[in-house]
Amino acid sequence: MYIGCFLGPTGRGAADDLPLIDFCHDMALAADKAGFALVNVGEQHFTGYEPYSSPFMMGAQLARHLERAWFGTTVVNLAYHNPIALAEQANLIDLLTRGKCFLGLSTGHLPFIASQWGVPASYGKEVALQRIEVALRAWAKEPGDEPLEWRTDLEEGVLALRVMPVGYRRQHPVIGFATNTDATIVRAGTQGWPVALGRYNLAEAARKMKIYRDALDAAAHPDDVRTECLALSSVTKAIVIADTDEEAWRIAERQLRGFMNFTYSVATRRKLADTRSMKELWDDTVEGPVDIANSTFTAPEWIQASAVVGSPETVARQLLEYADAGVAGINARFVYGDFDAAEAWRGFNLFAEQVMPLVGARQIPGPARERIRPEHLGTGAATAELAHLFR
Repeated sequence: MYIGCFLGPTGRGAADDLPLIDFCHDMALAADKAGFALVNVGEQHFTGYEPYSSPFMMGAQLARHLERAWFGTTVVNLAYHNPIALAEQANLIDLLTRGKCFLGLSTGHLPFIASQWGVPASYGKEVALQRIEVALRAWAKEPGDEPLEWRTDLEEGVLALRVMPVGYRRQHPVIGFATNTDATIVRAGTQGWPVALGRYNLAEAARKMKIYRDALDAAAHPDDVRTECLALSSVTKAIVIADTDEEAWRIAERQLRGFMNFTYSVATRRKLADTRSMKELWDDTVEGPVDIANSTFTAPEWIQASAVVGSPETVARQLLEYADAGVAGINARFVYGDFDAAEAWRGFNLFAEQVMPLVGARQIPGPARERIRPEHLGTGAATAELAHLFR
């Protein structure tokens, strides 16, 4: 399996910003040393969630410290990014990681948050897709090409020069969709882009990944593209782990209720109100696929889609059920609900030491030589020449 480490803590206020950013930095480096395939950050604003705000700034900070793990974003929200600036920033992260970055892009948005940026009410998914197309055209522009006239429903411009810096990979960095929508999953597979998926129970995760694999196969992508896409595509799970199942459920009772209270509105929390314990909700029968992003759902459906709970052996067994169902990647979060650094580290370390070997955790190789831009092949000699010139 390919296990990502998702860094998404929630602070209580401004005093928590710096400690949480330091925590994310330290856990990213620990995940790299532990053999995680990917370190993922998100993009949030104004809420106290993911207080580093900028995934590109975090990527630039982490890139030179990650020795084996890829850097990923789940997600970059296209509502907040000019398409030319997006192309430049993505190229920078692509360079710093030597092509080992996956930028998950979101076409959705929260109008209340977007309004703080001055994003007009007319912004929607169509504008997000237009911005992706402009970025793709900007990445394709080479020196000497005619000026690129571009337009979306909200902006327009003329790109007369090249995007700087140039990316590490040919064509463009690895981009894809962070989505819960079947049609967008098909679009990603057709284009040969990975997908970062949300929280589903086993049946729905298997259904969505089959949709994705079928789209990949129908497009007949090269084997290395298909392999990379499947390694980078994942579903998200909160990991609640302890030495025994009983202890893990005691932690879940406190932390997962806090996670639920943070994630949802008062009205939704009322709908999810259930006096049974988290373990009782987990043991309740849920029939068929459940997508908690796009449908009404019950408290048992929520916990079964959101979390993996138990001892190392129990957690490993549950994750391998996803692998057997065709889900090769898990985006694991060890921070959820009320932030507790000691508890997050305890769970992370237990998972890294005992679960990773049980699930056969694998890492993702960097790009093959033919996927790298020619400017970066044989860079050692070029770097030495530059150093000589500027002595």
